[in-house]
Parts: sequence; C-alpha cells; structure tokens
Amino acid sequence: MTNASTRRTVIFAGGGTGGHLFPGIAVAHELLAREPDARVFFVGSQKPIEVGIVGGAGFEHVPLQSVSPSLTPARIGPSLLKNWRAYRQARAIMARERPNFVVGLGGFASVPPVLAAWRAGVPIVLLEQNVVPGKATRWLSRFADTVCLPWAETAKHLSPRIRTVVTGNPIRREIAELASKDSQTGEPGSVSPRTLGENHFRGLTPPGSPTLLILGGSQGATSLNASVLDALATLQTELTGWRIVHQTGAADLDAIRQRYAALSLAADVQPFFLDMAEQYRRATCVVSRAGATTLAELACAGLPALLVPLPTSAHDHQRLNARLFADHSAALVAEPASPAADSLRASFVQLLSDQPLRDRLRQNLRALAKPQAAIAVVEVLRQPPKCWHE
Repeated sequence: MTNASTRRTVIFAGGGTGGHLFPGIAVAHELLAREPDARVFFVGSQKPIEVGIVGGAGFEHVPLQSVSPSLTPARIGPSLLKNWRAYRQARAIMARERPNFVVGLGGFASVPPVLAAWRAGVPIVLLEQNVVPGKATRWLSRFADTVCLPWAETAKHLSPRIRTVVTGNPIRREIAELASKDSQTGEPGSVSPRTLGENHFRGLTPPGSPTLLILGGSQGATSLNASVLDALATLQTELTGWRIVHQTGAADLDAIRQRYAALSLAADVQPFFLDMAEQYRRATCVVSRAGATTLAELACAGLPALLVPLPTSAHDHQRLNARLFADHSAALVAEPASPAADSLRASFVQLLSDQPLRDRLRQNLRALAKPQAAIAVVEVLRQPPKCWHE
C-alpha cells in the first residue's frame, strides 16, 4: 500500500493549444511510468480543446477562468477580473493539494497557476517548445526554478540568470519510439514502374507505394489546405504512383474531398488521425506547418518534410522553427515571399522526384531527433529542487 506522505503530486499548468498540451501529456505519462502512485492532473483554461485533449489522454483537467489578456478598452477590465479570479482559484488549489511541483506548459492559461505556485513556494519547472520562447515562458521564467528547452539556441532569448536544461521537446512515446524502429532505416517498399503506370492509369495506387502525408489539421489549416491543392493540381505527372493521405481538420473535410475528386486524384482524406505513429510509419514524406511538436515528431520519425510556416504565428515562431531545420539541411521550407502555390510547387517537385534529397533530409533529421525528451524532463522533476541551484 502506498504511503500517502510519500505520494508525490505534480500539477501541469497551461494549455490553450495542442502544441502546449501534448508535451505536458508526454511528460505526465512518463512520470507515471516511473511513479505509478503519483497524483497527476492538469490545470488550465475553460477552452473545450483543453478538456478534450487532456480528458482524451486519461487525465483530470481543472478549468480556471483565465482568458487571454486583452488591450481593447471594452475588454481589458473583464479580462483582468477573470484572470484575477483564476489566480485566486489556483491559490486555493495549491493550498489544498500541496503539490511537489508545478510544470508550466506555456500559453496564457499557465500564468495564474504558475504565479500561485510561486507565491505558495512550490518548485516550478517550465517547458518551452519553440526556438524562440513564448511570451508566457519569457515572463514566468523569472519565477521558475528550471526552464526545459528544446534547443540550445533557445537559451539566448532568456536571461543568463535563468537555470535552463536542454531536454528536447517531449512527444508521445509511440512516436518517440519511431526513432529506433528498423522500419525507419529507409523509404517504404517500392513497386515496379510498370505497376505504377498501370495503377496510375486506373486511378489506383498499389500497396507499398510512396506516400505523401499532408497535415492540414492544425492552426491555419484552411489556407494550407487550399495552397497545397492549388500546387497538386499542377503536379499530375510527378504524382504518378504516389499515395496521398491528407488530414484536413473538420471544417475543410468536404471541400477538400471535392477538390481531389475534381482533380481525379485518389486520396485518403480525413479530418484527423488518431493513429499518428502509424501514419508516420507509412509515410515517405510530409507537408506540414512548422509547429514545434510536429517538428519534434517528424525528426523522430525521420520523415523528409516540406514546411509551410504559419505566417500569423506569434513572434513568427513557426518560421524560426522551420529555419532551424532548414539550416541543418533537415527540411525544405516554402518561403512566404513568393505566391504560396508557386513556392509549394517548386518544393513539391524536389521532394517527390529526388530520392537522394529525401535520403539526405532523413539522415539530417535523425541527427536532430530527441526521443528521450520526456524522460529528460522527468529526470529534472525527480531531482531535489535544492540540487537545481548548486
């Protein structure tokens, strides 16, 4: 039987987007694998996406009244009041639960509980996912005992007085394990040119065909989906023998299916994929936004990628994430300076037709992979806080 006095409680604070939540969930699962008797739960906002993602992962979610701060005259007062109430709710949680750690995940929802933890004297660890730290991480780092970083380059954007540890970006275990799978030593099985030609003529793709995976079910999905289809419409020859798998997000599902039908392109079009590890395992290459968690997953999967950064991302972080991969010759990047479809088309031609290029990208991606990131963060949490300052 577990001794209640030795049972540790860890609160994961924040959310707002899957990009903030998924790393925390990966760490929470790894922590429970090491300490099955630990009490782990999430504290965040009332956004439905948080409730769905956290609940779907099997964790308790405690919503606070926190909202994204607003400078609009009509909204600044109500937003301050709601966040003050969220802070008071968080203070009550700290007093009741007496957690051993609070892990800040970033986003506006992390601010009230992290501040409440600091006020209560609870050790604070922050997780940052992007090359350039988000606003919440930069501001809360002054109260944190440790900030876990995805890349060494990220530290230069924080005060040198902040204790940082480069852990990598935690991702789901089943995807992290792809970094060591024999199936990722090369591309999926090939078929003969004759078979490719016959099946293309019939509108079919045979088993073992190279697979283009398009991940449009994230931020900025509608514009990405439209640009990708505009580019694919001009690439009928280059797509001969390729299988297309397209995640659209729920809002664009019917429209994208209709466009593929109009182009006479066979594609498996779904709103979301729950089996992402399996989708990565089958894919030959990927088109995606440049969210930090997705990039960490692609590195572990060793999947050559064409990255299309979201131009409206905060502090242009997606472009900077993509640029780091491009600087390591680990991805192609569609530059926003040229029309989206034109930039995508040129990169598509490279990605689809140049297998040696894909091999080089795959090799360089594996050098960037950090499949032990969740374990590294758990090791930080298992150290006595006093060791952090020695």
